[in-house]
Amino acid sequence: MRVTNNMLVDNFMKNLYGNLRKMDNIQNKMASGKKIRVPSDDPIGTAHSLRLRSDLEQLEQYSKNVDDAISWLNTTESALKNVGDILQRIRELTLYGANDSLTQDERDKILSEVIQLKGQIIQEANSSYAGRFIFAGTLTDAPPFDPVNPTVYNGNLGNIMYEYSPLNTIKVNVTGEEAFRVPNDLFQVLSDLENDLQTGNTANLSGVRLQEIDAGLANILKVRAEVGAKINRFETVKASIEEEKINFTNLLSQTEDVDMAKIIMDLKMQENVYRASLATGARVIQPTLLDFLR
Repeated sequence: MRVTNNMLVDNFMKNLYGNLRKMDNIQNKMASGKKIRVPSDDPIGTAHSLRLRSDLEQLEQYSKNVDDAISWLNTTESALKNVGDILQRIRELTLYGANDSLTQDERDKILSEVIQLKGQIIQEANSSYAGRFIFAGTLTDAPPFDPVNPTVYNGNLGNIMYEYSPLNTIKVNVTGEEAFRVPNDLFQVLSDLENDLQTGNTANLSGVRLQEIDAGLANILKVRAEVGAKINRFETVKASIEEEKINFTNLLSQTEDVDMAKIIMDLKMQENVYRASLATGARVIQPTLLDFLR
């Protein structure tokens, strides 16, 4: 087979352009910092990258859920703490009011403070987080307790669940029923306390009323402890999610991002190959007749 000068030139140009394309590809990777610019660069790597990105998006959503749940629970814990403190003060006033030596005027002063404290408990029972009433069950758009008639609960017993992993959810809300109507309706107890103070019924004050207040206070403390345990659980989950996010981010970087030290070395090597191609082409392509005539 006769090898012509044109054939040599064509082969040289094909090799030269091939080397140029390789060098251009390396330079583009350096500029973008990414191994994969289009799916065809690495179909398997692209599929792996898409899965990792999907996993990271899911983890990010779980992280947001956990942050929201912790904020909800912190708001609940704060409200319950305040209610507990108020009930403790009401308990002290009840004991004081049960003293037979008090005049009715003195009991009326106690009554006035009890009424004020009851109003504060109603405010706490109508606490909200991000525009949602936390003790209303799933009816979070409206206050669960009417300040005029708080013995009527306007919420429901619905649970608000937060998902923090593919197969795990947890209830974050405490209903008004659970917090303020176990074992007795706390607002009815306070109304009865007001009546006992008005009538000077010291037997009730030192007996059944004090027992009901203690029971309500014990329930508040119990519910608050449960909320605190959930906060601790979510804090642990949050730390685990953050660790997973770091691991997946590192895996994604290994899949997508270039190793700058390696890519610089590859570029140097490709530049050498390109220069060698030019030098080889200059030697291989034979001089033309015009060159001989010069």
